[in-house]
Amino acid sequence: RGSGSSREPRPNMTTAFLLAAAPGLVLHGTSGSRSPLVNWFTNEAKIPLTMAPPRPSNHPFGQVLFLTDDGGVEVFESGAILMYIADKYGGDAFSTPEKRAKYAKWVVWSNAQLDGLCFGAVPGDHRVRGSSMGNTQIKAVATLEEILGKCEWLGDDQFSVAGVAG
Repeated sequence: RGSGSSREPRPNMTTAFLLAAAPGLVLHGTSGSRSPLVNWFTNEAKIPLTMAPPRPSNHPFGQVLFLTDDGGVEVFESGAILMYIADKYGGDAFSTPEKRAKYAKWVVWSNAQLDGLCFGAVPGDHRVRGSSMGNTQIKAVATLEEILGKCEWLGDDQFSVAGVAG
């Protein structure tokens, strides 16, 4: 090996064995990431999910979350992972583009806007800076409060990826 070469970290033999023996969905994540959202959805929906160490994974940016499926599918970003799982296991709820749109709009909005409102997040800097969720002077907060004042869950007023993401 020449100087400057880098190697990807490799899982230890126990991890490799467990992952090889785990059919279905495998999530590379941590409790400090958005993994708990995926865990929550799969647990409530009774969808089998195996947890794996965050690294190594094939995430193109080397980040956490990363999902693999025994069919060779690889997905990163919590919203994309939630939508993939819902597409694969959601049955009739995702059977048409019109039905899927009820949930997809909330997952995408939550991923784009909600972290900043909840945690004061700044792209590239994941420190918690304080929540804006109690400030109804902010239009997005007031709108979300109004919507959730009329229903328990986002999307179709039932437990779904929309409510988990939001």
